[in-house]
Amino acid sequence: MDKAKQLTKKHIGLITIISSLVVSTFLIMNKPVALAEQKKEELPYVETMMILPISTNATIASQGIIQPESELTMLSELSSRIEWVSNKMEPGSSFEKGDTLIILDKRDYELALINAESQVLNAEVNLERELAEAELAEIEWKRVGAGSGSSLTLRKPQMAQAKAMYAAAKAKLEQAKRNLSRTVCIAPFTGRVRNSSIDEGTIVFPGTPLGNIYSTSIYEIRLPVADQDIFFIGLEFNGKQIPESIQPTVTFNLANEKFQGRVIRTEAEVDPRTKMRSLVARIDNIGETKSRLVTVGQFVQAEISGIEIDEIFVLPRNLVRDRSVWVVDSNRTIFNRPVNVIRYENEFALIDEGLNNGDRLLITRLSSLINGKKVTFELN
Repeated sequence: MDKAKQLTKKHIGLITIISSLVVSTFLIMNKPVALAEQKKEELPYVETMMILPISTNATIASQGIIQPESELTMLSELSSRIEWVSNKMEPGSSFEKGDTLIILDKRDYELALINAESQVLNAEVNLERELAEAELAEIEWKRVGAGSGSSLTLRKPQMAQAKAMYAAAKAKLEQAKRNLSRTVCIAPFTGRVRNSSIDEGTIVFPGTPLGNIYSTSIYEIRLPVADQDIFFIGLEFNGKQIPESIQPTVTFNLANEKFQGRVIRTEAEVDPRTKMRSLVARIDNIGETKSRLVTVGQFVQAEISGIEIDEIFVLPRNLVRDRSVWVVDSNRTIFNRPVNVIRYENEFALIDEGLNNGDRLLITRLSSLINGKKVTFELN
């Protein structure tokens, strides 16, 4: 009996081990298999801009200094004394067309006018007397003479002399009137005084400078043009006036105000300092409000409207690097496209070749730019 119990205990342990092995083997053989799920690729979202060819005018940037169109030095035409000077003749002062600026002592010229009028009257009386005597001489010759009388007999030389003296007297009268009018200096245009060189009581002679004045109704600006912009101006630099119908427009920026002008002529010479050619623009019809902002000697920025360019792509300049741009094609794939930049204008680049139909400009800055990379975006 004891042996049977001992044998049973040994068998129980063996059976337990075998059972554990069988169960473990079964569990291992029938364990669930984990299926690997395929991870979906996440496409980066980007912003794009539609690219379409347009027609636009080239814009040429330049700069210059405002100058008056008309400027003159006032010179005395007479010998006299300055009797009166307007306070509008102070340097920097403004005046209107027709204002009296300077008056010379006119007494001597008034007397000269009276004398010239007297000489005209005497010459006129002398001419009338000679006319009467010439008529009488002709009548008398016809009554007593035969044939044609001599010119002296008919008083023809005396008549010619009387006519010459009358013409000379009238000329002196005209000269006296002109001299008298020159004693008053009238402003020929609306403008400002650059400088004045006389005071009341100053003795002047013909050719004595009285001051410098300039017009404020029309201004001119000389605008240099770089060599690479010459073609896009579309003008011949021959020094001639440009017909009004084809004068390019110019936009001037001064004190945050815009002024419109026109290119009126080109210069035929190259500036020896800058080695650049120049054109001349004009500002007129400024208006009362803006005219106060414009002053001779001011520096202004200018944008000149050049030739029209067709089928051109205008892209932000900061997105063009090494003459290439990143685009998203019709398959939502990014590519680096080499492009031909014909010119840069401020913040933009003008491109005529290198872009395909359906390309959209990539605006988003990606951490890695790889040709052929897939992206997603919204159409706009």
